[in-house]
Amino acid sequence: MNLQELEARLRAAGYPESSYVTDGSLGAGECVGIEPTPGGWSVYYSERGRKSPLESFPDEDRACHRMLQLMQRLMRRGWPRAAAGLPDTPPRRQA
Repeated sequence: MNLQELEARLRAAGYPESSYVTDGSLGAGECVGIEPTPGGWSVYYSERGRKSPLESFPDEDRACHRMLQLMQRLMRRGWPRAAAGLPDTPPRRQA
């Protein structure tokens, strides 16, 4: 999966566009984001103008799949309340 496919799937699922970003920005408030990094890709949580890395991945496909999984979980649990349940641990590197 690439960013364009991820965006299409998020839109098709009806997730609020304010709950995610795919351009590496901070978004308009609390949101989950994805961005390329020098070592691969990062999935992060953005809140109050600050990014908190959740996980790092060596490729776009794995990062996009993980972000989709996170969004599905958060939406099932009731966004934005569920954002409080995001892991508050150092980012993991996926091999």
